[in-house]
Amino acid sequence: MRNLDKILRSAAVALVCAGAAFASHNAAAQELKPIKALIPIPNFDESFSPVAVAQYLGYFKEEGLEVQILPVRGSNEVAIQVSAGNADVGLASPADAIIGMQDGKDLDVQYFHNLYYQNIWPISVPANSPVKKVSDLKGKKIGVLSMGSTGISFGRAYARDAGLDPTKDVTFIPIGVGAQALTAIRQQVVDGLVFNDAALAKFGVLGLQTRILPVSEKLRDLPDTSILAQRETLKTRQKELIGFARAIAKGHLFAIQNPTAAVKITWKLYPAAEPKNMPPAEALKQGVAVANARLAIWSSPKTKGVAGAFVEQDWNNLVAFLQEQGLLKQKIPTSRIYTTALLPEINEFDRDKVKKQAAEFKIESIK
Repeated sequence: MRNLDKILRSAAVALVCAGAAFASHNAAAQELKPIKALIPIPNFDESFSPVAVAQYLGYFKEEGLEVQILPVRGSNEVAIQVSAGNADVGLASPADAIIGMQDGKDLDVQYFHNLYYQNIWPISVPANSPVKKVSDLKGKKIGVLSMGSTGISFGRAYARDAGLDPTKDVTFIPIGVGAQALTAIRQQVVDGLVFNDAALAKFGVLGLQTRILPVSEKLRDLPDTSILAQRETLKTRQKELIGFARAIAKGHLFAIQNPTAAVKITWKLYPAAEPKNMPPAEALKQGVAVANARLAIWSSPKTKGVAGAFVEQDWNNLVAFLQEQGLLKQKIPTSRIYTTALLPEINEFDRDKVKKQAAEFKIESIK
């Protein structure tokens, strides 16, 4: 009987402990705060691999967040939906958002973490082209995705900055994407290109090497996709926004250290991102090329190691660029466009720990 009593008491203690552990686990799970985040592309791909890394490695959960990533059709939709309160946070190119900040439009968003420190629309030529600088394109044809492409705005700005008249000295030709674009370039239908960096990386994997032409720092370093939220959210949910941006900053650092793992993680979470029309080794080569092309502009020596820091002159240059393009009627001050208030806490993480995790990460562990 004594032995039976002892066994029963031990079992009871074990059940209590197990129950407590289960309750604690559930409580921890329930404490995760939901965040709805929008990404400005309809189909998630390797260009946003740091976000996938933050999801897969639990960086968001470490910040107490349950993040739902929702791809949408472009930055304008991101800004509008976040402003309307239909999402908590978004990654968006700033042009449309800044235009919406004008008097009478009053788009209710503000940036709080810079991601891209250069615009993603370089002007390039085939590697064997005799063209060495933008002014050499006088009288030439420049290929763009479509006549509605953002590449045209940048192409015109590059031409104007090089002393050309963009309405007379160059001609923009829509050449589409993929095989259609490659054929147009190889058959010399166009002499130059204004495609985004990810597209150029894919061209390279498919055998078309391009050479980016030098442009002024003022145009090259126009900031692009960054993280925004409603202004009220920036006041009332600072902890969640800090955690969200910090997780992405860690994801970026991991991806820089181990881009192959970042690509594989992206494909694990978003299977549609993995190319199915080419051998696996070639698909991985392309994925890493796309990731590296974009990762290269997620940081800048101008920030002196501060993740997400804003370079005020570059943002003022962006405002001026939008005014020159006729897209902005009034100058918007940077104090309206972004806030730096959350950056100190966003940067409070162990960078060496993340680097070590990236170095030791086993690709075969992704299942």
